[in-house]
Amino acid sequence: MNRMFLGLLVSIFCLNLSVGQNLQDGQKRWSSEDKLIITDFKIKISNENNDAVYSQFMISHAIGGFDFMKRNLNQKIENIFLGNASWIDTTKIVDIERYINFQQMQFDLSEVNARKFRKRVLKQKSKISKGFDIVNQINNEIMAEFSESRLKLMRETESGRNEQKVAEWKDKIATDLTELNEFRYENKKKIKLTE
Repeated sequence: MNRMFLGLLVSIFCLNLSVGQNLQDGQKRWSSEDKLIITDFKIKISNENNDAVYSQFMISHAIGGFDFMKRNLNQKIENIFLGNASWIDTTKIVDIERYINFQQMQFDLSEVNARKFRKRVLKQKSKISKGFDIVNQINNEIMAEFSESRLKLMRETESGRNEQKVAEWKDKIATDLTELNEFRYENKKKIKLTE
């Protein structure tokens, strides 16, 4: 009986490790080295009624019952670019690289929020053992914050046309990414929270 129970626990643990690791076609995990390129945008359009470029992102989590014992949940929360839900109109863009860089900036902003999600969940991990309501609550808060900050970015930069504001936002996002560096997806080391 004990072997059967141990086998079940090992199976659940292994399944838990595999969830969220494989990307589906058209998806791209955020990376500081692997930036967005034109071929990442899977929907090609030529329509005057749409923005020339649009990106869709997803911050997902695969947190399981035993994760409350871990001291790092970075690999459990992913920031994904959804290429199959993102479009680009190459017929009306003169400076495609500038537009794609602006989309990358939004992806970077999404990464800031993913890192905040990782940090908040780690702070609240003791509550995971009682259920996943806390994870869902934090997820909802993070997605609302990301939507608000993305809208603010769009307004202040005039959708990337105001170069001075774009530069200010780039600096702010870079600072935020640096401050939350230990909560990047690639970091697998134990995290000791100080606050």
